[in-house]
Amino acid sequence: MANYSRNVSGFILLITISLSSWAENDVKELVEQQTKPVHWSGLPLMADKATERGHELPIPVGVSLFYNNIDADYIAVNDFQVQVDGGLLGFRGPNDYVVPAEDVSITGTDRSVQLKIDAWILPFWNVYGLLGYTEGSKNIKAKLDNVEGLPCDEACNGIVLPIPIEYTAKNYGIGTVLAGQIDPLIGDTPVIIMAVGAIVKAHTDTTDSVIKTKLASIRVGQRFDVGSDKLAWFLAFSHQSVNQNVTGDYSFIGTELEPLMEEVKFDIDLAKKETKNMSFSVNYDFGPKNEWNFYAEYGFLNWQHVIVGFGRRF
Repeated sequence: MANYSRNVSGFILLITISLSSWAENDVKELVEQQTKPVHWSGLPLMADKATERGHELPIPVGVSLFYNNIDADYIAVNDFQVQVDGGLLGFRGPNDYVVPAEDVSITGTDRSVQLKIDAWILPFWNVYGLLGYTEGSKNIKAKLDNVEGLPCDEACNGIVLPIPIEYTAKNYGIGTVLAGQIDPLIGDTPVIIMAVGAIVKAHTDTTDSVIKTKLASIRVGQRFDVGSDKLAWFLAFSHQSVNQNVTGDYSFIGTELEPLMEEVKFDIDLAKKETKNMSFSVNYDFGPKNEWNFYAEYGFLNWQHVIVGFGRRF
């Protein structure tokens, strides 16, 4: 009986010590949350209420630099208008011709560097601005089979008018993110859900062209502790529309099409052929306060894109 009493007493003492230790750690964590200094920006608003609920908030203000490469197909929104001077088609010209939109195919590649500045206004609401530089190309191929008024008539069937366009552009844009989390279905890591929207406009330097991009996406993922660092993954479904008006001129002098045409002026509105895509991304936060981050994203389904970014939060 004495041994039993001693065992029970020891067990109670062990529970008491464990509960005391747990309570001490819990109180310590609560005190740290309550006494955490307010960020110099005063953001995010309502941060105290979020921390009271146990949410861990990122540093509110961030600056990131991204590299983006995208390869995609485009369509002509309207008929392709060309003005030809010189050669058979431009004899006694310049002469105007119209290529039906369905006879125009367009492929494009854009490589850009983007500076992003963002801030968490509320614990669940982020806004950001973009400034960037883009180098791009569009390869336009227009079949002459259904063009009316050609002096060569059926002899021009099968001839493709190729117009490669190279351009650079400066862009600016704004965007927003709404973020939240739900309890996990499996395991103990919450599921993060984000809604992202952005509008970007670019003005090209080498052609008279404006590129308008609208983006909306839903991202679902999770965030894990890796030692003192944070690793997150996201799967996204996005809708991206790109509209671009392209006007300019191109010389065929010195090419095999010179006898047919020498100088061509053109005007076309184009848009991205597919607007829906998927992507997978990872984000890694590191540093003493997780103030540094690395981001990588790969897009697939209807077009391919690669984004790599590096940033710091302040």
